[in-house]
Amino acid sequence: MNRAFIYGDLLFETIKVLDGKPLLAHSHYNRLCNSAAILKYEGLLSFEAFVASIEEAVKAQGKKDARVRFVLHRNADGFYTPSHNQTSYFVDVFELPEPRSAIQLGLYTQQYKPCTDLSLVKSGNALLYTMAGLWAKEQGLDDALILNEHGCICEATSSSVFVVKGETVYTPALSEGCVDGVMRRHIISRLQQADYSITETMVSIDQLEQADAVFLTNAIQGIVSVSKFEEIVYDLQSFMPRII
Repeated sequence: MNRAFIYGDLLFETIKVLDGKPLLAHSHYNRLCNSAAILKYEGLLSFEAFVASIEEAVKAQGKKDARVRFVLHRNADGFYTPSHNQTSYFVDVFELPEPRSAIQLGLYTQQYKPCTDLSLVKSGNALLYTMAGLWAKEQGLDDALILNEHGCICEATSSSVFVVKGETVYTPALSEGCVDGVMRRHIISRLQQADYSITETMVSIDQLEQADAVFLTNAIQGIVSVSKFEEIVYDLQSFMPRII
């Protein structure tokens, strides 16, 4: 755990469990494997063992519904350079939070997120999200939008961002530095099945100001509508029923 604690040398998946079963398990496992390849992790457990570890941890807590954090870390000695790339894991189990209704967002501008391969992974290097979350709390907001190094919309503190204009839905492309979200991919697929035009692209602040609606997505809350961004008020109700 020293490398995980000191260097943030870890990956994690946040997974919703209902009736004892992890949702979107294959998608979470695939992202874990893809992220592990980026970080050169070795010795990953199988998909079957991944699912079993989650189900056993939830059952041991006497729960059927839960929020689970699956943490994979490099179990090695060394300082910045590890002695090897073998991994270990542990599973944390939490109560499911109450569903979030329409939320208010602000724009965090004190730090920016770089656009690199490391930006895709959910790692222990989360100070940017911590500081953005603290800023939002100080401003009396529910969440904050984070900008990438080019000054474009990247993501929220723990969610992907979708912007609706007419019959087209825009979301930051992975090249814009956002995390490769499991729910993000799921919602893109659902939108395509519903015959929406979905565009993964650069998303500017101007697009948010001109949008018909904005919503956030993550694996625990699913879709959360945005009622207000700074002084701009949105109404997602006419759009939401068509994609759920």
